[in-house]
Amino acid sequence: MDTPAYQQPAAVQIIRDKHGVIVGRFQTQHLTKRTITRDARGLLVGQYDHRVDVTRDARGVLVGSGNLLPTLLPR
Repeated sequence: MDTPAYQQPAAVQIIRDKHGVIVGRFQTQHLTKRTITRDARGLLVGQYDHRVDVTRDARGVLVGSGNLLPTLLPR
């Protein structure tokens, strides 16, 4: 039996560069159907809304259609 979305922990994916240094993290929130991206310092970089299939930056400005979160992380 599946647990309700509000009881599921957010899935976190750590993103590292080629030297193993943490660049950022993706956090998928099951209840809101969004994935948020934070940089290495923990500051919000952007969010992707799975329901409407759009990506927005930290200020809420539309970046584009689809999941463009990896392009928002610093190099």
